[in-house]
Amino acid sequence: MGAKAKIGISIILIVILGLAVWQLTSPRSIPSVGTEYVQPGPLSEKGSWIVAEKTSSGTVYLAISIANLTHPRAALSTTYSVLISKLETITSPYARTVTVRVTSLTLQDNYDGKFTGLDTTGLVPDAVQVTSLLHFTTSAAPQLQFTIPYLVYNLLVLGYTIDHTHTRSYNITQTLI
Repeated sequence: MGAKAKIGISIILIVILGLAVWQLTSPRSIPSVGTEYVQPGPLSEKGSWIVAEKTSSGTVYLAISIANLTHPRAALSTTYSVLISKLETITSPYARTVTVRVTSLTLQDNYDGKFTGLDTTGLVPDAVQVTSLLHFTTSAAPQLQFTIPYLVYNLLVLGYTIDHTHTRSYNITQTLI
């Protein structure tokens, strides 16, 4: 085998390796679940919002639900859950589907300050769920602001493209026990 053939084979193998890495690092595809997580329940007790995201490949309707997983009390940590599920996707022929990845989560309390934390959980297989802890130091009814930056991805037949970044904020009032 000549030098040109070895270089050609090396280039082809590098391209195949690059495509494999691109495919393996793509975000997890979440199925459309309809209004399952928007309905009143343990994962949406503090509120749910439906938003339409315009992408280069169509439109995706997302449901953002907020809940506290533990009972909020003064001087104890409370775990909050933010769940992003997909209601429906309308895509163009070149994109298989659209998905999201949360990049951070910030909780702002009007009394105790700000906490930035993010823990991804795999407890909900058909949605994106992130949790964060917040420690209340006062026993008043705090106003909480959740700031959720996320990336919207177009999942292609092979790999993905980042469509855009979006940040949304939601306010809730938390009653402490």
